[in-house]
Amino acid sequence: MLSPAFISTATISQSPPCFSVQPPPISLSTRRACSKWNLTSIDRCKSPTNLRFNFIKDPFRASLVACTTETCTAQECTDVESCSNEPVNGCLSPYLIAAWLRSSRGVKELRAIHAFILRHFSSLVTYVGNNLISSYLRFGMLIDARRVFDEMPMRSVVTWTAIINGYIDFDLTDEALGLFGDSVRSGVRANGKMFVCILNLCAKRLDFELGRQIHGAIVKGNWGNLIVDSAIVYFYAQCKDISSAFVAFEHMPKRDIVCWTSMITSCSQQGLGREAISMFSNMLSDGFLPNEFSVCSVLKACGEERELKIGKQLHGLVIKKIIKNDVFVGSSLVDMYAKSGSLADSREVFDEMRNRNTVTWTSIIAGYAREGLGEEAVNLFRLMNKQRVPANDLTIVSILRACGSIGASLTGREVHAQIVKNSFQTNLHIGSTLVWFYCKCRNQPKASMVLQQMPLRDVVSWTAIISGCAHLGHESEALEFLENMIEEGVEPNSFTYSSALKACAKMEAILQGRLIHSSANKTSAVSNVFVGSALIYMYAKCGYVTEASQVFDSMPERNLVSWKAMILCYARNGLCREALKLMYRMQAEGIEVDDHIFGTVYGVCGDVKCEVDSSLEYSLQTQ
Repeated sequence: MLSPAFISTATISQSPPCFSVQPPPISLSTRRACSKWNLTSIDRCKSPTNLRFNFIKDPFRASLVACTTETCTAQECTDVESCSNEPVNGCLSPYLIAAWLRSSRGVKELRAIHAFILRHFSSLVTYVGNNLISSYLRFGMLIDARRVFDEMPMRSVVTWTAIINGYIDFDLTDEALGLFGDSVRSGVRANGKMFVCILNLCAKRLDFELGRQIHGAIVKGNWGNLIVDSAIVYFYAQCKDISSAFVAFEHMPKRDIVCWTSMITSCSQQGLGREAISMFSNMLSDGFLPNEFSVCSVLKACGEERELKIGKQLHGLVIKKIIKNDVFVGSSLVDMYAKSGSLADSREVFDEMRNRNTVTWTSIIAGYAREGLGEEAVNLFRLMNKQRVPANDLTIVSILRACGSIGASLTGREVHAQIVKNSFQTNLHIGSTLVWFYCKCRNQPKASMVLQQMPLRDVVSWTAIISGCAHLGHESEALEFLENMIEEGVEPNSFTYSSALKACAKMEAILQGRLIHSSANKTSAVSNVFVGSALIYMYAKCGYVTEASQVFDSMPERNLVSWKAMILCYARNGLCREALKLMYRMQAEGIEVDDHIFGTVYGVCGDVKCEVDSSLEYSLQTQ
């Protein structure tokens, strides 16, 4: 259960002893505050009882001052003595100690304050301990923070939340989850801040089940507020449950820029570009000004949806300095223009950027590669290397595709050497692209070697070698790779089947083609238009017109390739009437017949053309 009883608020039995030594040096900000309020100089203070600390400003101050020994309800205080701004039993107030901790400017000063606490306090007051943990975490000292946590005699929900957040910040999510379990078993009742902390942990771990339980506890305990609700939306968005994120978002009584940005980013990342753009428009209608994060996400959506007009409007806001223009926004603009097919605008933004990072370079290189401008992509990649900008896996994939498109074998080999040097060869996406690159450069042995060296192979890498071999005329090798792929337990996709069927057609291997057809029938790939077209072509090439016709008639959708394959199948097998009728039917359905179909059909079936024309005209008149 997530709602154990509150931790006991009993006071620590032994009060901290009085002391007569000087405390550690106080920061300049504290000195100035003392001077402002005409307080006794801390350096000259002979007795801590002369000090008053009303000048200290703290978010918890109101609740702390309101606490008394009779009614102490603030969850942050488990020791009522720490609620007072006055010295405790003639001793220095824990509240001032906490203020010193928060104002510490370095690890050395922090350790001095900690040593001071250990010397003059017999037990660590919870409020001071919480601030000590937070201060150590502020300087990245997780081990020291954990040591303080372990030594605390009493811990509040704030204590547990602080240490769990520390582990999350260090990506030690397993340890953070273990600590949360310990807090529940200790009887600590979670509050809104802890729920936010654990929801962020669940989002990081993609722990959907625990996150849903936390959501249920929040609803049951009525802990909902703007920050908690935003954390719920973020959790569902990170777990890619966009429908639950929408439900949580719609139920929010109040929204801020954070929750709007979470929804826009989630839609954009999951390929829901239209929804992301719509959410962005609604956010503006609600009176929220976009920040750089929401702008980057909606620019990504504009690029995916090729919404150049909206993208240009956002660019205008950047130019007018309504939106902060940084390297991330600039990179998003470069990527948006490139994906929208406006390479000139993309290059203009790229050239005007003062600072560029790896994402910026990758976006422009990928844009040129996508448009088939391999030379420009290669030149930019060389300039990127010259400026010592590190490449990432997407950069490598983009430049390999550019090299493959123009047959730049030498540059591709240089990139391959960089891959080996930087240990990129374990990346599945890069390995598959390398196989594709060597096949495009007609180097099938090298492509095969790269495939064999890959520690993991997926359907993309296997399909790359199968399609490459089929294209290069190594049909038997293509079918061998298909057999190896199935033996390895990798299920072929529609591109794998179509490539293998083309290899069967070239070899006129009807037996293997039938086996592949039988395998495809067991998957959804059989309804794919490319698989259907490849089946028609394979059966037609092997002279099995009836089977080709059955495949054609069973296709849920047809493209130009499937129509062409079936018409030429009839024509080349002497079935001229069927070929001409199908060609006229193709025209009647609004599909343009190209010159190759006309030339082939009329060249073979010229003698029966007039007879078919007359019968078709009569048929149309009687309908």
